Amino acid sequence: MASPAVGRRRLALDLRRYRLASGRTIEEVAAHLECSPAKVSRMETGIVKVGPQDLRAILELYGVDGAERDALFGLVRQARARGWWEAYADVVPPGSARFYGLEDGAELIAQHVTSLVPGLLQTEGYARALMGSVPGLDPAVVDRRVELRLRRAALLERPEPPRLDVLLDEAVLRRAIGGPAVFAEQLRHLLAVADRPSVLLRVIEFDAPVHPAVGVSFTVFGFAGDPGGVVFREQLDANGFLDEPGAVATYRESLSKAAGVAAGPARSRELIAARLAEVV
Repeated sequence: MASPAVGRRRLALDLRRYRLASGRTIEEVAAHLECSPAKVSRMETGIVKVGPQDLRAILELYGVDGAERDALFGLVRQARARGWWEAYADVVPPGSARFYGLEDGAELIAQHVTSLVPGLLQTEGYARALMGSVPGLDPAVVDRRVELRLRRAALLERPEPPRLDVLLDEAVLRRAIGGPAVFAEQLRHLLAVADRPSVLLRVIEFDAPVHPAVGVSFTVFGFAGDPGGVVFREQLDANGFLDEPGAVATYRESLSKAAGVAAGPARSRELIAARLAEVV
């Protein structure tokens, strides 16, 4: 099933594109819909869902019909569908559904990680050690969170998986989460995944030159037919998304510069293998 989060994003981009082509302002559209300009703006940024009635009125105003109209109603249906990850909404932080939806529908997932193996590449033991470290967390919640993490990783097994480009700070290889046996299994998994044609895994060594992404973990999602993308960034007090073109470009440039100082794939595998030899 196509991702609802991606459907909502494509619909939002198309609505803005059609409005600009029609020469209408947000205020004019709001007057036509008898709603606030803020609501129209949120429709065009994908913050709120667009209902069939609103879409019908908008397309009449813009003069959009035929196959283009049908395609937009298809996006409304896609955006309003429930993703499989919503079954886990009770055990993850609010707002997580957008991340999982974007991840599930992305054509490219590019990540810079500074301290932990990224979720898509975690083994069950590694993930369980992380989640089980939270004081007072119900073991049943831990089980469901681990289940969710493993189900997310299944997207790498698809016949046409997304491209996964991971820049791994060497510090990730030094932090033996879960103890020697669990961490050794995790390192073996990284070596196996690194051989997949859809995965590019590179390590940024401790003595690499400084780059703009130092100390910051973030993900850039890329989508078919979309020259922009969405950035997910991790912060101390909250996580957030950016899709403003200038901001996305800044993070893409930071990724590019980080990649420029990273070890190549072969050297990266050597570093992981060397660390595995130390652990075992």
